[in-house]
Amino acid sequence: MVNTGVTVHYFYDPLCGWCFGAGPLIEHLAERDDIELILHPGGLFDSRALDKASRQHFLDSDQRIHALSGVIFGDAYQTKMRHAEHVVLDSTVPIRAILAAGQCGKSALAMLKRIQLAHYQQGETVHDEKVLTGLAAEMGIPAEIWHQALITADEGAVIARTANLMMQHQLRGYPSMTVEQDGQLKHIAVQSYFGKPAEWAAYWDSLSG
Repeated sequence: MVNTGVTVHYFYDPLCGWCFGAGPLIEHLAERDDIELILHPGGLFDSRALDKASRQHFLDSDQRIHALSGVIFGDAYQTKMRHAEHVVLDSTVPIRAILAAGQCGKSALAMLKRIQLAHYQQGETVHDEKVLTGLAAEMGIPAEIWHQALITADEGAVIARTANLMMQHQLRGYPSMTVEQDGQLKHIAVQSYFGKPAEWAAYWDSLSG
């Protein structure tokens, strides 16, 4: 990594539609060798059952997210949100899986992306450990090592730390982002760059140039 002194703190939830929309922007940061990217997962949902009105609210938001960012919300996901008898959202188990992937020497961001695609495109129940174990297998993580990592991952402590940092930096909602450079901390309005990859890249070039 080129030492430019730029550290990006990304605050997200794996079941936040706007964070799904931010995915291409975050992947750009991860691919750069002049930026240190630190992920801070937050627990937006804790076994929350969605009624029909809540589901429609999310679907309406998804349309706006797609229009701005271009990310695709799959037919299986939309059908599930419209017609399934029960829809429950739980961020805590997916966050545990993201932490476990990191403990297994794999990319936490790569696991996050797989979880988002499983949820938002394939309509999978991503707090089901069988689904997450399948994603881990796709990443080449041996089952025994994976299950041990799931046991030891402490998502509760990480979620609490994220909440404290967001309060400290007066951040509200997901996605949120701060940038550290030369002892200064500033907020970045991630959503203002949706659909603007060239402007996004140019901004980070200006910091590290």
